Amino acid sequence: MPDGTAMTDIGLVPGRECGPCTVCCVALTIDDPDLRKVQGYRCRNMLPGKGCGIYETRPQACRAFFCGWRQLKWVRPTLRPDQSGVLVRLHYEVAKTTGEQRLGVMITLLTDAALKAEGLAETVAAAVNAEIPVYLHVPGPPGHTAAEARINDVLRDAVITHDKPALLETLRRARAKAKGGKFKPIVLPPRPAGRAGQ
Repeated sequence: MPDGTAMTDIGLVPGRECGPCTVCCVALTIDDPDLRKVQGYRCRNMLPGKGCGIYETRPQACRAFFCGWRQLKWVRPTLRPDQSGVLVRLHYEVAKTTGEQRLGVMITLLTDAALKAEGLAETVAAAVNAEIPVYLHVPGPPGHTAAEARINDVLRDAVITHDKPALLETLRRARAKAKGGKFKPIVLPPRPAGRAGQ
């Protein structure tokens, strides 16, 4: 269960290693001076079954990224992305009126089967119960934008009553509705001068 330091004292959880997981090499859009790719497509440096082919010299965006499973001990151990189909990421929520930033989590359900991942409901409920902003992220087709929405309010009753089936059904409906939305192709901004062809 997250406590008051759940989103302020973030490091890496001992004993959790990426291992063969390469979900971030496919699921994320990366716009780094040294690597540009859109979500849904495998990074050109990823070697099937071997991981990153340039690991020692990988771009800063890759060096700095760790998923929520690596960083947040209250994310259930069973939710390693490649095994669960669930990708948890840190996400800053920005208040519309004040511009104040608050750290929360973005939960991507990569497949339909992710809804059955062991520990998904408990992890989401723990965050909602601790009043951590929780966003559901639903990727569009490869190379397209995603849909996302804050889900704390729609899940609150299920969390308070410990109704796991209701929580999962709400997630299922939200994901299904989002997948029926309109997704636009991702267009990365032009490269800075001197970076062409990289």
